[in-house]
Amino acid sequence: MKSDHKAIIADCGQPLQNFGKQRVRRAFRKCSPAQHADSIHHIAQLKIEVDSTSDVQANFDAMYEQMYRLLEQFYPLRQITVTSTDPHFVTPAIKAMLRRKNRLSRAGRTEKADALAKQIRTAITRKESAWLRKVNTRQNPKTAWAKVRQITKRDARDSFTVIDGLTSQTLNDHYAAISTDSQYSAESHCS
Repeated sequence: MKSDHKAIIADCGQPLQNFGKQRVRRAFRKCSPAQHADSIHHIAQLKIEVDSTSDVQANFDAMYEQMYRLLEQFYPLRQITVTSTDPHFVTPAIKAMLRRKNRLSRAGRTEKADALAKQIRTAITRKESAWLRKVNTRQNPKTAWAKVRQITKRDARDSFTVIDGLTSQTLNDHYAAISTDSQYSAESHCS
């Protein structure tokens, strides 16, 4: 079995608890070039009329309501779950693109999945460069190196995180339970 994970635990017993992982539902608006083209085409043909007898606030409210309807029509709000274990650069939009890329890959549509992977790479690079853009290496090199350690995961303080409920005894019990063969008999293995 090939995997990028550091450990794989196969268990048929009680479901494993995920200590310290928090899930948050986030809203985002999906944007694509096709959506932009459709919205621009629709807005170019749109005629917004202002009622000269109404006051300015009523005209503004009517225009704002119409623009909000257009926003919902072309860029509807979507929900996605972001967890605390996701890297800091994984925004809801990037996570949605990653899920779509995985669906395309599993469906055998590798050309589209590869094209989407390039878009994901560009979005992550843009997010990372914006994150590092505010670091001034000449005035404050300490924060610059802290960012470098955070990216490369070489901060010693992060390596010793205490997780509630996880002890050496619970790990020993778990690995003893999954590595024990209940049907083993010493007689059948002696020659």
